[in-house]
Amino acid sequence: MSKRLSNKKCDVTKLFDTLWKEAKQHRVAILIQNQPDKDKLAELIKRKTDDFLRTFPFRDRLKLQPDTKDNAKALAARNRGNELFVPMQGKYLESLQHYNESIAYSEPGSEARALAYGNRSVVCLKLGLSQECLENIRLARASNYPARLMNKLNKREQDVKRCIENDAQIIPRRVTHTPGKYWARETGCPALQLSYEPHANIPHLAKCVELRQNSQYGRHLVTTQHLKAGDVFLIEKPYANLLCDTERYKRCAFCQNEDTFTLIPCEGCTVTMYCSKECMDKAHKQYHRYECGVLRDCWRIVGHLFGGMVGLRTVATAIASFDQDLEGLAHHLNTLDEANVNAFTMDWNEVTDSDIYDTIHVLTTNQQRRRRKDLSKLIFFTSIVHLLLLERTELGPLCESNPARNKLLFDLLLRHVQTSLINKKGVYHMTRSKDDEEEDEYEDNYFGYDRDDEEEQEYTDYGEETHAIAVYPLSSMLNHSCIPNVAPIHLLDGRCAFVASRPIAAGEQLFDVYDFLTMEFDPSFRRYCLKQSYFFNCRCPACQSGWPMPFRNKSLAEEHFLLLLREMDNVVQGLPRLVEYMNQAGRHYPKHQITAAEVILSHTLRMIHSYSPVDDMLNEMEGIAEIGLEAIFKRILIRNFR
Repeated sequence: MSKRLSNKKCDVTKLFDTLWKEAKQHRVAILIQNQPDKDKLAELIKRKTDDFLRTFPFRDRLKLQPDTKDNAKALAARNRGNELFVPMQGKYLESLQHYNESIAYSEPGSEARALAYGNRSVVCLKLGLSQECLENIRLARASNYPARLMNKLNKREQDVKRCIENDAQIIPRRVTHTPGKYWARETGCPALQLSYEPHANIPHLAKCVELRQNSQYGRHLVTTQHLKAGDVFLIEKPYANLLCDTERYKRCAFCQNEDTFTLIPCEGCTVTMYCSKECMDKAHKQYHRYECGVLRDCWRIVGHLFGGMVGLRTVATAIASFDQDLEGLAHHLNTLDEANVNAFTMDWNEVTDSDIYDTIHVLTTNQQRRRRKDLSKLIFFTSIVHLLLLERTELGPLCESNPARNKLLFDLLLRHVQTSLINKKGVYHMTRSKDDEEEDEYEDNYFGYDRDDEEEQEYTDYGEETHAIAVYPLSSMLNHSCIPNVAPIHLLDGRCAFVASRPIAAGEQLFDVYDFLTMEFDPSFRRYCLKQSYFFNCRCPACQSGWPMPFRNKSLAEEHFLLLLREMDNVVQGLPRLVEYMNQAGRHYPKHQITAAEVILSHTLRMIHSYSPVDDMLNEMEGIAEIGLEAIFKRILIRNFR
């Protein structure tokens, strides 16, 4: 994982806070405070912000500069990789990301890029990745690999080909696809499918799920029939998703597959890489040409508004879906009846890109509920991003000489920075790590019995790691509860499946959790965080009960069952047993607490469907079905269910 691009010294939110404090007695602040009409407030703040930025040296204060190729930085990154690449004891995977950084920074056709490809081929060779090694040798040659070193490259290629030919049974291939080409990841298990008949007009939604609205809950989802724990009721694609900056030299920025060994760079920036020319071309056509020049600086300055970054991607995607016709987009939005836009009534069998955008456009911004200072901060950030887009992307020539287009671009940015802050969801994958160090806290496990094996055990631990942020049309209608009854399962093809995490009676509302971290805090702090971020007072049973932690201690029967489940060697075979147990008639699920079985169910589904064995460099030849349920029980429950 690469370091975050964010820089505290260049944090736009901190700069704004400093300026706001200095301007408390300024006439601008007084004007803002005295403006009663919130519809006009944003326009007033925007005008004053524009006036301020014309003379304020924000580019210097935030150290903004165009994102250009730099062979000197490429050399520095390659040297860092070389320091980690020590024979027999090198940190090969860490060095690999520095080589990728070098490739991203290097100029096309430069020696710097050719040498980085050559170094990457050596990493592949060390890890037994013969086809990936050959692909990097090809890329090195195509990038004008220096003649003085060509003999070494040729010998490496000959050695690899000889190994492939003579030692095919000894040196396994990690993958069976063609490196440098997009390929769909597989888990080795059957793909998740809807558990019930799909909606006639929405093939990725179960027919039993309906959108309703009332004064208490606003728009919300309910099920018209009983859902069992483990049932899948929705599988949808995001409208827009954005790879986290920490994954920039590890994953394809388009399909988000982990192709660390053969990534190729975007030639317009230094923060995006792709698994193939196919993905690069799709990204450029669908959004990247409108954001390429500003992504690095946006990540650097965004601060705690990082969730708003997917708003930039949303705007770029919307503009591309209208073929860059900003007048057409403006006319579409001016004639759009937002009150009648309903993702649950449109026909998704014949939906257009603009139809899908409409469902994102009408997501709530909560602009009317924001404090004046917070709204001013968002406008300050958006105004800077707006100026950078005009300066560095092809949107500049389209908008600078046309006030209507210029205003449309800013309005869209401000709208979707706000909608994404509220409706964004983290996209995560499962990773495995092996822990062979003895830890006292596991000598007596949480089931209350001693381990009886004489030899020290090596545990396999599965963890959830976020690699992207996204916005979704349908699941954005799910309301929050600190005790959710549904769970998202992120699939390897980019879709997100939603499953019932406990039995749900017909007529009940479906609840997601807006931030899983809220479950770790006491009720008062949970409510405070939700109020600050989402502008509502949580009245879920956990918050109303005032229970310190929303986790239920295991009963003896539950403890006994989970103990038996733990001994099973196969996750896939153990899942039906768990589902059957959770759906037994008469089983009670407290409204104000989460049970151990619910946590294990969602984690098990993620182990099966959010984990790619081919990306697992810790155990590249094993499939997930060969790993026991020990992984779930070791750390997932130890802290919450003692």
